Amino acid sequence: MDDTKVKDMVYTALFAALVCVATFIIKVPLPVTGGYVHIGDGFIFLAVILIGKKNGAWAGAIGSALADIIGAYSFYALPTFIIKGVMALIMGTMIEKLPAIKHKWVAGAVTGSIWQVLSYYVVGSLMVGNFLTTISEIPGNTFQSAVGIIVSAAALAVFKHTPIKG
Repeated sequence: MDDTKVKDMVYTALFAALVCVATFIIKVPLPVTGGYVHIGDGFIFLAVILIGKKNGAWAGAIGSALADIIGAYSFYALPTFIIKGVMALIMGTMIEKLPAIKHKWVAGAVTGSIWQVLSYYVVGSLMVGNFLTTISEIPGNTFQSAVGIIVSAAALAVFKHTPIKG
């Protein structure tokens, strides 16, 4: 195995751990579906920016699902794995496809967040068997994404001159 692959695995595992811890440590419960709001999304966004779309998606999916399993939310682990992984892939794709503009990662994070909020609405609604009461959790999930963007922007300011990719 070459050095680049080992480096990619190490960074992906590191970010998966950061996402897990950030998701697990500060949780604000959402009463209807049994889910919760956290700051882990900020580290998913940061992972996509610093280690790329594919590795960021793996880190986000694994770290978030692991936090669900550890935190007694295992019924959400598989949906979380898929939702967070796709959220990161959407963000990474937007970063790749948008023209060279400053802070295009924010547009990617917002687009990925829209996917996440809508996906958790559908999954939560299916889990409780009601598409009406779960509407009340959309603001919490939207707030979580907004805080994630702020957290990643703050952390990015720290890592601005740290070359990690490649």
